[in-house]
Amino acid sequence: MNFDHQQSNLEPREIMKTRLLSAISLLALTAFTSQSTHAHGHGSDNEPLSAVAKACVSLERNSYERTADSPAVITNAQYVTDAKKSLKSQFMFGKRSIVQGMPVGENIKELPAHCRLEGYFAPAVKFLILLPEKDDWNDDVIYTACDAFCGAVEEDMPVPGLVKGFATIATDGGHINKRPFDGTWGYNNRQGEIDFGYRASHLASQLIKKISFDYYGKNHEHSYITGFSKGGLAGVKSALTYPKDFDGILARAPVLRYQEINSIKMPWLYSANTREDGSPILLAEDTKIIHKAAIENCDDKDGLKDGIIGKPMACEFDPAVLLCKVGQKEDCLTQEQVDTTRKFYELPKNKDGKVAYPYPLPVGSEKDWYGFHAPVSKDAVRYSETISSSYLRYMAFEQDPGPFYDWQSFDPVAEADKLDALKSIYDANDPDLTAFRDSGGKMIIIHGLADGAVNSRMTTDWFDKVLEVMGETTSSFVQLYAVPGNQHGGSPTDGPHINESLAALQSWVEKNIAPKKLVFTRKDKDEKVTHSRPHFPYPSETNYSGKGSISNAKNFSRQAKK
Repeated sequence: MNFDHQQSNLEPREIMKTRLLSAISLLALTAFTSQSTHAHGHGSDNEPLSAVAKACVSLERNSYERTADSPAVITNAQYVTDAKKSLKSQFMFGKRSIVQGMPVGENIKELPAHCRLEGYFAPAVKFLILLPEKDDWNDDVIYTACDAFCGAVEEDMPVPGLVKGFATIATDGGHINKRPFDGTWGYNNRQGEIDFGYRASHLASQLIKKISFDYYGKNHEHSYITGFSKGGLAGVKSALTYPKDFDGILARAPVLRYQEINSIKMPWLYSANTREDGSPILLAEDTKIIHKAAIENCDDKDGLKDGIIGKPMACEFDPAVLLCKVGQKEDCLTQEQVDTTRKFYELPKNKDGKVAYPYPLPVGSEKDWYGFHAPVSKDAVRYSETISSSYLRYMAFEQDPGPFYDWQSFDPVAEADKLDALKSIYDANDPDLTAFRDSGGKMIIIHGLADGAVNSRMTTDWFDKVLEVMGETTSSFVQLYAVPGNQHGGSPTDGPHINESLAALQSWVEKNIAPKKLVFTRKDKDEKVTHSRPHFPYPSETNYSGKGSISNAKNFSRQAKK
């Protein structure tokens, strides 16, 4: 960005101030500061290294060219004893930890001492490894899979694993990009697409196992992968492509039909909310009144009025109830906005009106529309646009059309076969999990019914097929939890959203104790639980006993799906 050009009306002192503030903002994006007065390695002071610090730094001298399916190189090794967090990271890795199923809270002031390794796999998969001290290691390794279009080794991604005692690895998915949804890297880059699709996960699994052996002097006990959205997809994809890589898989909101959602659904949502002049019809602020109306109309469809839409499929919500009356200007929608909202709830179609994709936005998902499908201002770019344009130009097809391609000209019905070539790279909707089952692996999948990015029906439909193919053995190795009121990410939702699903997965893998339920909670700023609700393996549902607080999990039980 050329600050002199964009702010030429400022005085020189103001220009320098602006540059400084911009630089500070960029530095604040780093999730935690590992370069401190107590970081031992290249570029640190000359104080003598402790034995543990020497063991860490010495890993940089090891050769890992033959460890994984592709040569690996450690480019930097540091032993960190005083890693302090910024306020930015306190929020981000707290949120990361929720979607990774191992909440660490938001009151941690300092990270545990650890060995920090940076490096890459050939040709272009960067990684970050955090190794806790030997006495803190839980003997397990974990890969925290990247989300969105990946493209960066997010510093906060492996932190929850470190705090929980795992030897933890994260990658950038095999490329750099402008986070979160820039797909330009995929242009004529098949190897990059393969790395992004599944290979980065495999390489990470291979390397973290060898590194932990070299550092701790013994083999790991168990290996795990966790992630949400694209990271959730990475877990299911690993079960299908490299079923022996991970003993335990935690997949939250997995995008199983990746090709279609990015090439068909996102363009549909963008088009539905865009006038001919390119301006948006619905803004983020409008989603608040839509969500409120949806709750009022659909809350009791599950027999319990609790501010949560328990059965979105049973709800027929017509946003016309919000149509502005004569003279009304607030807390209502114009006819144009009503029509757009209706389209959001409809099946995506092509210009000829033919259904192109089987999953609309579910009623109750409106909180997720904020900024994603409905921009925060008239001039703001929404994710549905950046995903659509970038994906169709650089990632969707066998031959990338490139920057001059009119992505809105793609016909998802007439040209659907163009998406087939790369489905084997991106998608993970094969229900045959025989190899993963036979390897002894265990998998927990969690998907919120209020997900406004990836409709949970994509996951439940796939799981129905898994039940058919795998039969009675299904419950012995894989469970799905479909959670009412939960959105796409780790933010507070209508229903409780925090859970210890990774600990439940560990008990299943390590003690063969399958979860009977997962308890989701909401906490206040002091980490005190204010609301709890149990959820049970799909297709079972949660039933209120009729007595006691609806905010207490003990007053709910399991019932068969009606």
